[in-house]
Amino acid sequence: MAKKSIFRFGGSPSNNVEDYAVITKFKFQELAAATENFAQESLLGEGEYGRTFRGCLKSSGQKSSSLDVAIRQVDDETICTIHGYHDPSMFSSIHMRSLLHHPNIVDLIGYSIADKDQLFLVYNFMPLGSLKDYLHDLPRNKKPLDWNTRMKIAAGAAKGIKYLHDKSTPPVILGNIKPSNILLCAEYLPKLSDFLGFKERIPEHDESSHTRYFSRQCHRHAPEFVGDCKLTQQSDIYSFSLVLLELVSGRLAEIEPSLIGWAKHILAGGKEFTTVADPLLEGLYPEQGLYQVLYLAAQCLQRKDVSRPRIGYVAKVLSNLAAEIYDPNAVQINRAGSLAVGNIEKEILIEQWRHVWSLV
Repeated sequence: MAKKSIFRFGGSPSNNVEDYAVITKFKFQELAAATENFAQESLLGEGEYGRTFRGCLKSSGQKSSSLDVAIRQVDDETICTIHGYHDPSMFSSIHMRSLLHHPNIVDLIGYSIADKDQLFLVYNFMPLGSLKDYLHDLPRNKKPLDWNTRMKIAAGAAKGIKYLHDKSTPPVILGNIKPSNILLCAEYLPKLSDFLGFKERIPEHDESSHTRYFSRQCHRHAPEFVGDCKLTQQSDIYSFSLVLLELVSGRLAEIEPSLIGWAKHILAGGKEFTTVADPLLEGLYPEQGLYQVLYLAAQCLQRKDVSRPRIGYVAKVLSNLAAEIYDPNAVQINRAGSLAVGNIEKEILIEQWRHVWSLV
């Protein structure tokens, strides 16, 4: 499987097969020029694995053209802990990451290693930022996401996870699913990014320093990861359900009390399930839709990984919800012909949330 060499802005593919010529290896000078020498004005943000800059790569062809990119400067600790500089596994991971192509995954365009052993990863630029910007860091001049957009984002992210779990060979475990790693491009199309830095494929039995490293870095773990550092596809399901809760509630998972503990107190305690809804939605959401998301989240938050649904089921449920466009001016009737969620359904939701696991 070869990477499509659609963009060759500057950069020169390596002649060494071991360096994987299918991905562009940029010169450090090219990235410095693209970011105006990594100017503060180009800084997009600083995360767990380093700083990210916005850049503009100029074409080296006959026709003048440019490409907006995001350039991740991977910090020294991440590289040394996971791979070590110039370790073959690092280049293998970069190469394998460049082969992952899906509408809901950010493309890796290339990389660069500077003279001082600095690693840079070059991605397509996402103009709308991340989901976190719209849920937890919403500026006053931005409108909150409406229900339909939230379901579109949830369904798209699930499709991206499904591709990584079911279509990639070998399967990819993300391990770091959260709103800041779900980027948004035009029309709020979600794209997964920053999954486990740049080493995507982790065997489920892996107990290497890589897994232990991320046990220190992540805060959205499934119980099997907290207890045994066991990272599986079902761990991703658990983490993704936290994103679903954040989408419908607007609350940040890391705040106290924890998002799961807060939701469980309401939903397992028999309080009205609509209490969980984000106040910024201003009541403009379908009760049946909210109910289904909360029920799905509870299924995904079960203590035993075998009790959680597979990503195919999750993606199907969310795709159906995204297809049911909510119109606040229309009468909302569910498939059973009812105007609202009934008492029996509410009891089922309460029972499901009683089995949800959380640290607190």
